[in-house]
Amino acid sequence: MGDAGPGGRGLAAGHPELAGADDALLRRAFGRTAFVHLRRDDVLAQAVSWLRAEQTGRWTDTAPDAVDGAGPVTGEPRYDPDGIDELLRTITAHQAAWNGWFTRYGITPHRVRYEDLAADPVGVTRGVLDALGLKSVGVPVRPRHARQADVLNAEWIARHRAGT
Repeated sequence: MGDAGPGGRGLAAGHPELAGADDALLRRAFGRTAFVHLRRDDVLAQAVSWLRAEQTGRWTDTAPDAVDGAGPVTGEPRYDPDGIDELLRTITAHQAAWNGWFTRYGITPHRVRYEDLAADPVGVTRGVLDALGLKSVGVPVRPRHARQADVLNAEWIARHRAGT
């Protein structure tokens, strides 16, 4: 696997006989594999959220029980249409690369839309568990993150769509 593959250089270095066969390399390293492909339909909203996280250092919410606990704010958010455009290109390239990778190896991932996950985190999580052949065995599914998008995100999205 090259640098861009999901397995990274470490796996390829350990199994040089499988160079270029990402699917076989992953199965060798991990056994039975299954893939969940999380994507966002509204890539502009994704780009805005990403830019804002980069600018502020806030990648998660600030709830006390957040999984990784947000650190201190490292900067102020500022509307940057060029930065948004660059992230739109990056997101589009990443999606194309993943779709190409899945096609190349004949993999049909369990696809999850971010918008569905945000609207119904419990139901979507149960769907992922079912797709992976896992049972939740009575363990409650409890979201531990909240969406960070707010009025500022909506304003930036509207400005970008308007070209201002």
